[in-house]
Amino acid sequence: MTQNNNGGGQDRFRAVYERHAPLVRAVLYNICGGEHLDDLVQETFIKIWKGLPGFKENANIKTWIYRIATNTALDWCRKNASAKMEHWLPDVPGGEGGEANAIHRDIVKKCLLRLSPEQRAVVTLCVFEELTVKEAATALGLPEGTVKSRLHYARAEMGKFFQVNGVTV
Repeated sequence: MTQNNNGGGQDRFRAVYERHAPLVRAVLYNICGGEHLDDLVQETFIKIWKGLPGFKENANIKTWIYRIATNTALDWCRKNASAKMEHWLPDVPGGEGGEANAIHRDIVKKCLLRLSPEQRAVVTLCVFEELTVKEAATALGLPEGTVKSRLHYARAEMGKFFQVNGVTV
């Protein structure tokens, strides 16, 4: 990748990669799991590389990258709809905190498996990445009402799961 990329520039791409690789990995992992994570990260950054020359400088690059990563993840989920998701449990944010905290994070991880990929995407962006509904809607290319609806139903599903598992939120 030493070519100039039609104005995108290798240095520009390297800076984007270095700054945003952790968020791309987190989004992909929370939606798709870890088994194909490296391939999905590579696919996402190929799309970013190809799209970088056309990226408008006045736009929010982070939102643009969230959109590419989320669409890559959702495309993978659609293509692999029959794949079992039980083998992965996404890393749920939460620092140190002992055994009780680890148990709660494990329950949250298991709960995420019950959500559709679209709901996991919204939860990942709005809860884990702390985007506003408007920012998530922009990143997903969806109306705000759709994001609100998915978030509402995801939270309801998670609430039921937590209640059954004795977790108070």
